[in-house]
Amino acid sequence: MKKIVSLGFDEARAACLAEGEAQEKFATAKRMLALGKNLQDIMLITDLPMSKIQELQTEIKSA
Repeated sequence: MKKIVSLGFDEARAACLAEGEAQEKFATAKRMLALGKNLQDIMLITDLPMSKIQELQTEIKSA
């Protein structure tokens, strides 16, 4: 949502939807990590790159 000010309504709406989808993918990955699910399965289900899932895993372990 950083550059929405300069976008038209349709573009701003699409940007907001994309941001919401990304946040939901991260939330889903975090829940799956908390349940001890396999990293490969999380990657396949969320479409997140393995590097991002591993970052989330590190965050959870250090929290």
